[in-house]
Amino acid sequence: MMRSKVKQARGSVEALRLALVSSAPVEIGTIVAGLEEAGRCLATIEQDVREGACAPYEVRRELKMLKNDLRISGRLIEHGLAFCQGWARMTGAGPAYTQAGRPAVSPSEGTLSFEG
Repeated sequence: MMRSKVKQARGSVEALRLALVSSAPVEIGTIVAGLEEAGRCLATIEQDVREGACAPYEVRRELKMLKNDLRISGRLIEHGLAFCQGWARMTGAGPAYTQAGRPAVSPSEGTLSFEG
């Protein structure tokens, strides 16, 4: 049962990775429920292990692969964020956002005066 839960979590992370490399941002929104379910699966596995269940080799191997899947997806997200922030700076688009999703403090604006 543990192994199937890890595989289910890996499937959700794989869906995230595929959505991140696709050209349609809408796809990312459709996989949120799967990621939430993956989190519940991992919480169940953690609880089982804390209660003394032994994780066989196959489960440990799947967990290592899940860790790698998450690392890859994390890097895709980081690169996507850097790409978007770079374009925002180049185009002067704003407001910029922090990694936490909050608006970044904008630099103080200068003044311009004309005499004529």
